[in-house]
Amino acid sequence: MIIKSNQDYKNLFLKELAKLQDMEGPSYLYDPIKYIIKSEGKRLRPFIVQYLGDVFNNNPKDTMNGAMGVELLHNFTLVHDDIMDGDDLRHNVATIHKKWDNAHAVLSGDGLGALGPIFIGKIKKNTLEILIRYNEVILEVCEGQAYDMEFESRNASVDEYILMSEKKTGSLFELCFEIPSLISDNYLQFKPQLKKLGRNLGVIFQMQDDMLEMSTSTENMGKGTNSDIERSKKTILSCMALDQDKDSWNKLNEEIKNRSIAEKKSSLKEYYKNSGIIEKSQDLLLNFENKCKDIIKSFPIEVEDNMMSLLNTILKREK
Repeated sequence: MIIKSNQDYKNLFLKELAKLQDMEGPSYLYDPIKYIIKSEGKRLRPFIVQYLGDVFNNNPKDTMNGAMGVELLHNFTLVHDDIMDGDDLRHNVATIHKKWDNAHAVLSGDGLGALGPIFIGKIKKNTLEILIRYNEVILEVCEGQAYDMEFESRNASVDEYILMSEKKTGSLFELCFEIPSLISDNYLQFKPQLKKLGRNLGVIFQMQDDMLEMSTSTENMGKGTNSDIERSKKTILSCMALDQDKDSWNKLNEEIKNRSIAEKKSSLKEYYKNSGIIEKSQDLLLNFENKCKDIIKSFPIEVEDNMMSLLNTILKREK
């Protein structure tokens, strides 16, 4: 196996993604698509597919088609999520519905959703199984988003939050780990472990997102960091606060309901710190990280170090 640098993987992927800028047709549809895929992004999901593709010695064309499929699916969900959440910033640029309008965003989101399966269909090995899984994940992401929207109008426990995270974020991470096993000649038997690893990493990623949005800036995140508070989104922090002391949590929310977003955020940060929620959420994060490390120990020795390196790359996020 030949493992490339993280930047080399990103450059290879961006070269392939840039080919979509040559798509011809109605500008109403394609201009927003070209705009959003050209914006800066972490490209973490295609990186996972590419990295594991090399670890498993997979066919490079199958690997790239899988990487394109998962990233287009990710962007498809983001465009629609931004409409539902009313977010005006994504990857430090205006979201499609902000730059154009909701109609452009819905249509271009649909277009992105259609492009993904085209690339998945080009995979030569286990094509039908991967395509079925791809569409199952689309539905599961929608289920996760539905829970997220429902939670805006009611309380949610930590268990409910984890279920939402497994579906909204974890299912796509799971697919990123599953596709390389399905196009591999030697590691198909490890598909269950890879799926579990991906799903746990997705929960970690969602929890990290919640914690970063409370502690870092809009510029660092590349998107708005106030929408969770504005829309009463349920985060790992708020769900833990509810589970730990419902009366105290409800009292705080009643006290701050008429304050500005900045004041609410300041009060919430103070509450999370003083009540031990920050420390408790970090403990839960560590618990999921340890689950991932235990799964990796079950892999063959020749890939274990590479899998651990991939895990550490994903865990060390600052935005």
